[in-house]
Amino acid sequence: MNNQTFIQKVKSFISNHKIWSFIILLVIIFLVYLFFFKSKTTTETKYVSSAVSKGNIIVSVSGTGQIESADTININAKVSGDVISVPVKVGQEVKKGTLIASMDSRDARIVLETAQLSLDKIKKLDPLTVLQKENSTIKTYTDGWNNTSAFLIDMNVVVTGMYDISNGYLGYKNKMLLSESGKIKLDASEKAYWEAKKSLDTTTSLYKTLSINSSKDEIKNLISKTLDTAKVVSNGVKLTQASLDYTIYSLDATSTTDATNNQKNLTSWTATTNNYLNSIATNLNNINESSQSLSDTLAGADELDIRQAELNLETKQNSYNDYFIRAPFDGIIATLTAKVGQTASGSIGTLIAKQKIVKISLNEVDIAKIKLGQKATLSFDAIDGLTITGKVDGIDSVGTVSQGVVTYNVTIVLDVDDARVKPGMSVSATIITDTAQDVVIVPSSAVKEKNGVSYVETLGLATSTVTDSQGLVSTVKPISVNITVGLVDDMSSEIISGLKEGDIIITKTITTSTSAKTTTAPSILGAVGGNKAGASSGAMRSVMGH
Repeated sequence: MNNQTFIQKVKSFISNHKIWSFIILLVIIFLVYLFFFKSKTTTETKYVSSAVSKGNIIVSVSGTGQIESADTININAKVSGDVISVPVKVGQEVKKGTLIASMDSRDARIVLETAQLSLDKIKKLDPLTVLQKENSTIKTYTDGWNNTSAFLIDMNVVVTGMYDISNGYLGYKNKMLLSESGKIKLDASEKAYWEAKKSLDTTTSLYKTLSINSSKDEIKNLISKTLDTAKVVSNGVKLTQASLDYTIYSLDATSTTDATNNQKNLTSWTATTNNYLNSIATNLNNINESSQSLSDTLAGADELDIRQAELNLETKQNSYNDYFIRAPFDGIIATLTAKVGQTASGSIGTLIAKQKIVKISLNEVDIAKIKLGQKATLSFDAIDGLTITGKVDGIDSVGTVSQGVVTYNVTIVLDVDDARVKPGMSVSATIITDTAQDVVIVPSSAVKEKNGVSYVETLGLATSTVTDSQGLVSTVKPISVNITVGLVDDMSSEIISGLKEGDIIITKTITTSTSAKTTTAPSILGAVGGNKAGASSGAMRSVMGH
């Protein structure tokens, strides 16, 4: 009865105080959890260790990109013309210089052959021209010899006449009537006469030792001496004329027969000597010019003329070659539009290089580590298991900015050509930037840093430890050992100082927790309805509202 009244009271309380009832229920559940399921947690630290060893460090930079052809160009026709031959097809592999297409070149060939003939004509010695030059040279020597012969005869008359005037009208009788300046003029003309006579006698003597069949050098020398004599005789005639004019004027004898005759003779002699001066000089110039012309002809064409003809031939050859379109390098015909019978002009196709390259993009941090010639390893998404090596062949000097991020292209040349690798394929590249061989290394996970100082941890030599399957359980804390780190790759770090091969270091620290449940406490709900299980169950059902 009492129990029934208590249960009714509980039900009534729950009905009237639902919120408080719910709160009380939560508190009861929490207390039950604490009482029945509370556990004791303990923490245990274990250490994984390994020995310091020697090995190799390989530092690399990775990037992705695509396969490209090393070079791609348009195949252009340099001239416009009708296509007469296309001996290649699309996809065909060609060598440098392979004929891709040819056009009608008949007119260009004629122009080329004409230029070749012109060059051959310049270089070849023409016998007829040589003969003409030789005959012309012989004639100049003959003319000079004949003119010299006539000169010596005529000048002998002139010099004799000068002697007659010097000893006649300009002789002692009239000389005494002149002033001192007049006498000096007469003495000068007399002296000029003797110089003219001496020169004429010398040239005449030389002339008598030679003949028209003498050597060219001897005849040329005679003509040269004759020209000198003509100058001396001309000077003598001129001074004699001056002396005669002065004497006639001083003696006022312009109307005398001797004066008139002498004036007439000197005028004639002046004209004769001047004519010989010009003609003999012309003979000598003709000899020099004809001899030089013959020498030039025998020596062949002038170097400048030959060079000009050669350049003209080269120009015509290049123009002729333009009618034949050839591959500028080894490659593959990618496209080809030229067809026989059609007119070609401009681009007629595309040639891609057989050699392939890889272009990858790296950020501004990684690009600073890249240098020309560094080795690279390449793998391909489309070809499982294929790995090809290469080397860095080009680095962009100017980066590309996209959304505030700067990237630089790196060109990698493949060491080998694999037919399976096609332009456009995706590729992953790993570029080796630095290596260190046979150095002291530790796992990178073992290296720690504090205040800019790198260190590793070790358990020491006098540590009491227990070993299980998960590591070492130590009774003392680890010891820090300062180190100097060199190169670092993805797995290992080079130790320059602080450790030696064989040292034991901690590579990993494992912390574990364990819990112990307590189930000896009595049931709080059992106290409500007695110690019997049935009562306990009934009380729970009452609380839960069943």
